[in-house]
Amino acid sequence: MAEENLGLIRLNRPAITRNGVLPGISQTRQDTYAFRTGTDTANVNVSVSFSNGGSTSLALFRDNNSNGRLDSVDSFLSPGTTGTTFLSLNKSLSQGNFIARVQGISSSNMPYTFRISRSSSGRANSLTTPEIQLGTIAQDLRRANHVNDNDTADNFAFTLDSNSSLDINVRERGNKKGDVNIRVVQDLNSDGVVNRGDRVVQGVSPNDGNTDTISGLKGAGDYILQVCQSQGNTRFLATFDHSVA
Repeated sequence: MAEENLGLIRLNRPAITRNGVLPGISQTRQDTYAFRTGTDTANVNVSVSFSNGGSTSLALFRDNNSNGRLDSVDSFLSPGTTGTTFLSLNKSLSQGNFIARVQGISSSNMPYTFRISRSSSGRANSLTTPEIQLGTIAQDLRRANHVNDNDTADNFAFTLDSNSSLDINVRERGNKKGDVNIRVVQDLNSDGVVNRGDRVVQGVSPNDGNTDTISGLKGAGDYILQVCQSQGNTRFLATFDHSVA
């Protein structure tokens, strides 16, 4: 088991990236990454991408004794997440000491990339993990979901071909207004992080409106629609309107 202490995750700075390998011995193995947050309550985004599929999980714990090691006195922060290839957690965390645990089980070695960032409340997620995979969009789609303090961002991954044009509308439900913000990211260097070289299209929202819009998205490639919490517990409906360009 590898243990690393990343120290303070600074606010609105580039993501920290680490590469690791869980050994393939048909038993559950884990690596841990300890970190601490500053005085401002803010969004902490954590992702793990495995190159070999297996049974994997990602979880966060409050490091109650601040020793940088996962032990019986530490508190699990629900919910965790399980999967095979891409895992992510997006939480609003106050000041404190925390541990991210990466687990997996496979008969072969499981290389992975771990990323973590911290952003001010209301700002967009800086990681491009393909959390909700829509595939190639060739017809209209609708997806409902929600964001809150335990899930501050949703990433919808999709592909467009060269003949497609896409209008995206994200409507807040339950008389909410201005509680989410959206953008579309094309991670051109495929590094899992939003940076200067990437294509970013910001959503537009009318004053006092409850719908954010991106119109006329074109260009063959892979994209991420990010729906991010501004405040509160917000249900939303994302509509993808497809047409031939």
